[in-house]
Amino acid sequence: MSREIEVVRRLFAAVEQRDLEHVLACYSDDIEITKAAVLPWGGVWRGLEGVLAHAERFMRAWGVLQGPEEARLDGHFWDDGAGTVCAVFRHRAVDPATGARFDAPEVGIYKVHDDHVVCSQMFHADSAAVVAFLSNVADGNQGRFNEDHEVFGDADLTPR
Repeated sequence: MSREIEVVRRLFAAVEQRDLEHVLACYSDDIEITKAAVLPWGGVWRGLEGVLAHAERFMRAWGVLQGPEEARLDGHFWDDGAGTVCAVFRHRAVDPATGARFDAPEVGIYKVHDDHVVCSQMFHADSAAVVAFLSNVADGNQGRFNEDHEVFGDADLTPR
């Protein structure tokens, strides 16, 4: 397995474990994350402060909808030998109020340099289905942090 794939695997493990400190450690200081603008956490996010803002927006949308089982990404990884890693993985959620489930493929393209991700582009197979699921989530769930649950544990949220 290439060093680049190892970096992206570490990133996936940190995301699955909701370990923001280790997520930040996988990214370069000048990281650029791109997601479809139609998504609540979409857009272009730059630098470690952008990572924090992206993570917050993501967790506002998905935090209460993803337990440990739904947070599993089940990633498959390939690289081109020149610093680019492609990952195909699952995006899952369950509405705790209705039991409605979401499970769809997603693709990520990661550029790795000096053992850090410098560019991350992620593509849902069907962004409209993602938006529709979130729109149909029972009132009171979408866009709410669970105040009693530390989504990222005791991570230091200060950019390095």
